[in-house]
Amino acid sequence: MSKEKLGKREFNDDLTEIWFKLGIVFGVFLIAMVPIFYIFGTLLTESGIDCAFQVVTHLYCPGCGGTRSFYQLVHGHIFKSIILNPFVPYTVIDYIVFMINTILVKTTKKAGFEGFPVTITIYVGLGILFGSWIIRNIIYLVFGLTCL
Repeated sequence: MSKEKLGKREFNDDLTEIWFKLGIVFGVFLIAMVPIFYIFGTLLTESGIDCAFQVVTHLYCPGCGGTRSFYQLVHGHIFKSIILNPFVPYTVIDYIVFMINTILVKTTKKAGFEGFPVTITIYVGLGILFGSWIIRNIIYLVFGLTCL
């Protein structure tokens, strides 16, 4: 008897199940971090801890602005979050869409998309991460402007 007849569907990508399990762990961590950033976010974003990459190279690292971006996102400032580090809001949105889709596929017979492009969304995220890093450093080196 096939899984379709039993009411279960399978994903086109074998990685989806692994990413879903990792997503549950990430979700617990994310839910725990939201109140921490909401209450202690100012302390976390203004603590003055220097980025080792920036100290050595005098350039931004790919993750620079990530903490401040998450802080702004938690406080509902989506545009500021995107400016500080677009990888953070992209990752949160991608995570939410992926988890909702996966839950729908696992629990319903027709809702959800079995062919969710997990690998493609990872590559898009990496493109956003490194693309914004390069653009941010070009703006800094050429014009002396900073987004942080």
